Amino acid sequence: MRLEPQMWDAIETIANLEGMTLNSLCAEIDRRRRDIGLTSATRVFIISYYRHLVRSYEGAGPKLNGSLARVVLDTVVGRPVERMPALRPTPERNRNLAVTGED
Repeated sequence: MRLEPQMWDAIETIANLEGMTLNSLCAEIDRRRRDIGLTSATRVFIISYYRHLVRSYEGAGPKLNGSLARVVLDTVVGRPVERMPALRPTPERNRNLAVTGED
């Protein structure tokens, strides 16, 4: 599987946070994906995981009762037909972000 270095860092961080090995997390994504390549399913999983974290942080998401990876696997990777709703903008945050080319 080919991923950008930032994606590898992200998936490794998720695996560590969830108490899983990188191999076991990728195997779980592979086992649950349907009609989508493994690389694409992994990218979707990573983005969805962090979106769930943001929602939880903002108080807009579901309160977790267990593993966030399992929530994301169940709601996104395991069911690719369903789509996540768009994030609601928060008025108190500055939406004029400059792109600097730095990570």
